[in-house]
Amino acid sequence: MSENRTDPLNAGREVLSEGADCLRRAADALGDDFLAAADALAQPSSRAVVLGVGKSGHIGTKFVAGLVSTGHRAVFLHPQEALHGDLGQAHEATLAILLSHSGNTDELRVLAPTLRDFGAKILTITAHRECPLAQASDWVVETLVDAEAGLHQLAPTSSSTTTLSLCDALMIASLNIRGFTPEQFRMFHPGGLLGRKLMKVAEVMTPARRLPWLKPTDSIWHVLETITAGARGFAIVHDGDSADGIAIDQVGVISEGDIRRALSDREGFAGQTAGQVMTPNPTTIDPEALMLDALRLMEANRFTFLLCTDGDGKFAGAVHMHEILARDLDIDVKTERLPNGPR
Repeated sequence: MSENRTDPLNAGREVLSEGADCLRRAADALGDDFLAAADALAQPSSRAVVLGVGKSGHIGTKFVAGLVSTGHRAVFLHPQEALHGDLGQAHEATLAILLSHSGNTDELRVLAPTLRDFGAKILTITAHRECPLAQASDWVVETLVDAEAGLHQLAPTSSSTTTLSLCDALMIASLNIRGFTPEQFRMFHPGGLLGRKLMKVAEVMTPARRLPWLKPTDSIWHVLETITAGARGFAIVHDGDSADGIAIDQVGVISEGDIRRALSDREGFAGQTAGQVMTPNPTTIDPEALMLDALRLMEANRFTFLLCTDGDGKFAGAVHMHEILARDLDIDVKTERLPNGPR
């Protein structure tokens, strides 16, 4: 074993530290070329083709996966395959993104003029703009990496880290220009945890008419029976005969917590009514809010449910934490339903 062997832990830290320094330098150097490329990528008519050889090719594949997952039209094209018939995939490209640390990759130098003939603008991500590929490019974004990190400085480390991060930065900048929303993100991620967290409250909300209802004059015993039968941990209180079009300020709610507080009056508990026990002006959320926002609001206030109001301030329904978690974890929560609406 070599006596000059670097301590592995320090070696690992050195790679991360040097990579972080490279990212800071690259971030500070971003300017007009980066903005122009991001704007070109963000255009509705944009069609991007990404090319790279070796490690740059692997980075390009990941870059394209991110672009496609956020609604960009993009494809990765291996330069060697492009030279032998696959260049047709780039025929309608509006933006060609060339990844080359050296800026002198033979295949890319051969392809650049043809890509320009196709009408594509060319962005090169490379170490320094003083390189052959930069001469054929409309825009150049520099990594500014002069040396790799680690033993002998041979394996791509700082250069690959910085190139990948610049690709991510370009994608996010273009999304910023487009005004990309969580709802649009969910459109491209209908499955999986992220997609479910971006569902709207309306998609898991129980409509008002299907909730347990009470009259303000109902006895505490009827309150207990209704909440138990409803299997939701709460009931709605309203002095009316319809669940439709009720203003939220005309609605009260009784939770299991309200019942426990009422029990502190041991002598008077049996004589209390729903109207005396209920909580008026309950916390609400818009059905168009994200499910994740509802969960955060519940956690912040230590609630297990929220009532929902529409844009006119009308009571629309309720969402329970268990329903959110059930959708999130892909399990089924079954609750007994009472007859629809108020009695």
